[in-house]
Amino acid sequence: MDRNSELFDRFFDGKATPEDEVALLHMINDGELGPFDEYCRGKWESSAGDISQQLRLRIKSQLLKKISCRDCGAHMNWTPRLKRIVYTTAAAVMLLFALQMGWYIAQHRAIDVIETITEAGQKSNIILPDGSRVWLNSASRVSYNSDFNVKNRNISLQGEAYFEVAEGHGHPFVVKAQDISVTAIGTKFNIRAYNEDNTVTTTLVEGKVMTEASSQTLMLNPNQEAVYDKVSGIISKSDLKDDAYAVPWMQNSILFQDHSLEEIAAILERMYNVNIVFDDDTVRKYSFTGLIRNNSLSNILELISGTSPVNYTMTTDTIRFFVD
Repeated sequence: MDRNSELFDRFFDGKATPEDEVALLHMINDGELGPFDEYCRGKWESSAGDISQQLRLRIKSQLLKKISCRDCGAHMNWTPRLKRIVYTTAAAVMLLFALQMGWYIAQHRAIDVIETITEAGQKSNIILPDGSRVWLNSASRVSYNSDFNVKNRNISLQGEAYFEVAEGHGHPFVVKAQDISVTAIGTKFNIRAYNEDNTVTTTLVEGKVMTEASSQTLMLNPNQEAVYDKVSGIISKSDLKDDAYAVPWMQNSILFQDHSLEEIAAILERMYNVNIVFDDDTVRKYSFTGLIRNNSLSNILELISGTSPVNYTMTTDTIRFFVD
């Protein structure tokens, strides 16, 4: 069986994908009806026993009214040529009607929301229907509609995720993260958009992305990042100092860039599912800068206490920071 016959069979068996249906419509619209004619001949003949004589005569009568006399002869004889026109036309009408009905049903089908959630202290990765891959950092959520890759490739993000976008699809890949929209152009990028943070950061590793927020648009090249300030509504971009700073969490590292201990506490709570308390507000304001390649909780706590006056105690799920 050739590829076209398999395509037709999938349709008549109710197993055609949206891509199959598009291919069928293109074939009909482009006039490539040779393989289709042959398939229709078999369909018409194999179904003859299932169609009553009265119904066959009605179909014949209706189709004859629509066929030019140049094709069927002056006396409208039931010739082999006319038979071919009739069963091909009938099958084509059936196919187009079924396609239109299928698309109507698809258009009005209930849209489900599909989501993946990682709890604090967890990470996960998923493959989207278009083949794109998404890695989720701790305390993050991605969601998309069940018509993803049919009508669009829109995905929503809360938290942080790294994307590797599959190419060769008709719809742009768009990530909505709070107030920003990131459109990918065959690319690898990271977005950090936690609700409790004051900024949303897009970091490009490979390809290109267009970042939009508050009527502002920025195009990023590799090793650049765009930072959207949720308070001021301003978006800005800058070059990364080092490749290692691009997506440290994917390498089990953690980067502090003049982060206050209060900001670090929020990160640690997400990463390790712990609760952090401070003895007083002064402790919250100590700041730290550096890339920690071994991001185990005990290593991070030891580095904090070893490079500042801050000490800590830890119980099962609570860390207390204080200054002697």
